[in-house]
Amino acid sequence: MSDMTSNTPLVRNRREPGWEYWMYFAPIFALSLPLAVMRAGVAAVTSDTGPRPGIVTDAWARARDVTTTIFSV
Repeated sequence: MSDMTSNTPLVRNRREPGWEYWMYFAPIFALSLPLAVMRAGVAAVTSDTGPRPGIVTDAWARARDVTTTIFSV
């Protein structure tokens, strides 16, 4: 049996995103909004009955994914 007290995992500090993150996030979110509206429109036209997130929620999630991908590089 291993001794977990000697090799405890490191605790990472989570910081709030800084101003640079929000400077990237804002235009990406602004571009994501029309695309989210188009996705919702296509889903309505094709009678997609699956649950969909709201337009702003969808745009926010996609903008967050893109921005974090940019900052992970």
